[in-house]
Amino acid sequence: MTEFRIGDQRAGLIQNADVIINASPAATDHQAAAEGALRARDYGTAIARLKEHLAAEPADSLARFRLVVAALRGRHPDRYEAGQIHRLTARLVRLAADDPGCHHAKVLAVVINDGMLSRSRTSPLPPSADTLRLVAAVVRTAPGRAREIVEHVPVPESPTWAELRRALGAAPPRS
Repeated sequence: MTEFRIGDQRAGLIQNADVIINASPAATDHQAAAEGALRARDYGTAIARLKEHLAAEPADSLARFRLVVAALRGRHPDRYEAGQIHRLTARLVRLAADDPGCHHAKVLAVVINDGMLSRSRTSPLPPSADTLRLVAAVVRTAPGRAREIVEHVPVPESPTWAELRRALGAAPPRS
């Protein structure tokens, strides 16, 4: 009889352990949560989720790019102090150096630079042939990133931003 009860208790413990394990909350997909927050223009949540994601995956190029986009909070770069813009641009330069295929980081850096030039009343130069090729590459290979730049970093006086927006008119649906 004792033998039966011990077996019963073990079975009960196993069942309880299974319930506890299966009832625990699922792991949060911070990258997906950040993407949704960015789409909803909830920049604070996007930043928090991206930082949590990057704590686990610091080399994630897309998350690093989106963190800069979210940090601008949908405002023109000239709304921020020069030091803050310099730090954000430095992040983009490091990202482009770490991941040479991250062309959208290069385009965003040019757009931010154009925006800062407008602050000093200096007109940005028309995009060079290299910049035009870069914009075309981003629209072709990462149209979702191109849309994020146009939608969340409003710099309409930037010739690069205007070219990106124009090129998106012929781009495939969001990636």
